[in-house]
Amino acid sequence: MSASRIRRITVVALLTACATTIAFADAPPAAQIKPRQDKLRDMGGALKAITDEIKKGRIDWDNAVIPNAQTVKDRSVYILNWFPKGSGPEAHIKTYALPVIWQKFDDFTKQGKQLQADAVKLQQVANAKDEAGLKAQVQTIGKTCKACHDTYRSPDYEKDNEE
Repeated sequence: MSASRIRRITVVALLTACATTIAFADAPPAAQIKPRQDKLRDMGGALKAITDEIKKGRIDWDNAVIPNAQTVKDRSVYILNWFPKGSGPEAHIKTYALPVIWQKFDDFTKQGKQLQADAVKLQQVANAKDEAGLKAQVQTIGKTCKACHDTYRSPDYEKDNEE
């Protein structure tokens, strides 16, 4: 992938992220639940796509790993903005976000910042096309996601999203 193409993709991603953040910040808390769920699914899907590439044994860096690592990184930057007060169960809209998020927001913030750091490292190893580093970082970010999900996401998510 050429440097100019990477710059264009980065600029488009940043502009999209800024526009999304502005629109998201202006929405009432209850209206932020569905977009939050969509963005979290984007991150999960991107991480799954990377994991699938590793399992294949022949990694498509340019078409699969690098763009999906970019998605994880781009989304992670805003994750802490996706959980304003009032966007939990009290909004009376189906959400898997547990009230403990807002009760222990300092810990939730710490875990969100860990995800952000892990996502930066994921993008770095992807851009370096470092297979061993990628495998290790996917495990690391998976543990970070699991730690947050175990504490802050309803177990109903697993039941409602069984394949």
